[in-house]
Amino acid sequence: MDSSTVANAAYGANTFLWFCILAFGLILSVLWILVPFAVFGVKSLLHSLIAEQRRTNQMLEVLSEQFRDSALRPVVLQDPAPRARVIDTGPTPG
Repeated sequence: MDSSTVANAAYGANTFLWFCILAFGLILSVLWILVPFAVFGVKSLLHSLIAEQRRTNQMLEVLSEQFRDSALRPVVLQDPAPRARVIDTGPTPG
């Protein structure tokens, strides 16, 4: 193998490496420029999520107060359907 072949291969690999670094740097710089726009775009969504979370917490507080109040009162279970009268006919034959 002659030295020019090795030099050409090294030069080609070195060029490819620098191209990858340049492409990565270009993509990273474009994303870095776009980040503030993404942050400000998400800001309103975060505010709506926080408002929804507050409403959910208020509803949970109301439910927990109702549960606390119902836990203090005795629970009376009633049969929703009245039972049929049982007529005793005496001892069964058998």
